[in-house]
Amino acid sequence: MAANSGRNISSFLFKASILCISIDTSAAGIISGAIPAVEADFSNVPSSLVESISTLPSLAILIFIALSPLLTGKLGYKKVALIGLAISFIAGVMPFFATNIYMVLVCRFFFGAGIGLLNPMAFSIVSYFYVGNERAQMLGLIGTVSSLSSTLLTMLAGVLLKISWRASFLSYSIILIIFFLVMIILPEMDISSNTSNESIWTRLGKLSKRVYLFFAYYAVLQLMLEGMIVKYGLLITGKGFGSATSASFVMSFMSITGMIVGIIFAPVFKVLKNSLLPIAIAAMSAALIGMSFTNSLMVSAILLIIVTAAFTFAPAFLYYQIAEVAPKSLVNFCNSVMLIFVNVSVFLTPYIYSGIAKISGNASPSAALVAAGVIGIVLLILVLAVMKFAPRKQQIKDDSQEVENK
Repeated sequence: MAANSGRNISSFLFKASILCISIDTSAAGIISGAIPAVEADFSNVPSSLVESISTLPSLAILIFIALSPLLTGKLGYKKVALIGLAISFIAGVMPFFATNIYMVLVCRFFFGAGIGLLNPMAFSIVSYFYVGNERAQMLGLIGTVSSLSSTLLTMLAGVLLKISWRASFLSYSIILIIFFLVMIILPEMDISSNTSNESIWTRLGKLSKRVYLFFAYYAVLQLMLEGMIVKYGLLITGKGFGSATSASFVMSFMSITGMIVGIIFAPVFKVLKNSLLPIAIAAMSAALIGMSFTNSLMVSAILLIIVTAAFTFAPAFLYYQIAEVAPKSLVNFCNSVMLIFVNVSVFLTPYIYSGIAKISGNASPSAALVAAGVIGIVLLILVLAVMKFAPRKQQIKDDSQEVENK
């Protein structure tokens, strides 16, 4: 049931105040283009240290994702959202004033800390206020807003980079607008719960096996996607039907695809319901395997779009599922744990594919894509088995049930 906040939760500003939180969570990598200029400015510093400007936030994100549900239990969603936005704004723009690389790195760590607090927030707040088709629509729009903002902020950072690499960090000033929007529009969320004083292990013990399966599904899907991201450029350059530039151009369609899928997620979900996840996994697996055999840049681009679209449908579906089957007081905790699973999957991706290459004796990009597709087929079998044998009450409610429960 939608929470009674005393506000018009269907208004544009109310929805915008929630969706804008996801802008911050997509902003970590927008200054990657500034790294060569930073290296030139700090030529006496090892390049690996400078490159960590892009990767260091990930470490802080992983740590503070785990802390986010603990803090929301103590302080509430709105206060933690404002704290996360304040930290990421200050740490985001501070490199503009930095005089050495170490100041920049400290700022980047704290920027990641702010993002980590916010990372599960938008999904949890949507699950708190919305139900049924409106919840599905909002979960889809999170992906759209995140992809669109990442693209626009990257462009803004590129424009500011023409002034100086320090100026590119001023693109994070947009977070200040989001801070005030959340502060003024978003109400306090009173989630009645006795979990704020419980340990992480106690909370984990309250989650059903089905929720843990959702964590695993997302981690495996992320592993498949990362395999494509890492290997696509090597595939087309190795086979000689594309260059690094063409690979970059084709992969730019991933953001556009994410935006479109976010917009259409709700109506597609309304039609397919439980079938959406297995269809997405099947499409993703088939496209990955097909990509490994193609010798055409256009065909590979089409298959990349299919993989991206299928992947984008799946997380929104899983977040919806978690909001349905998990205790409401633990939804934010569940979202945090799922994001930890995903980040660990991203970290392990190169090691997993390297291990597969050693076992198979084939280290080619094509072999890695086939492996990703086979992993997807195994996942598909598992998902179908769980759907067949799961209790009926754990299946997705249709809209008529949602209305009845109100």
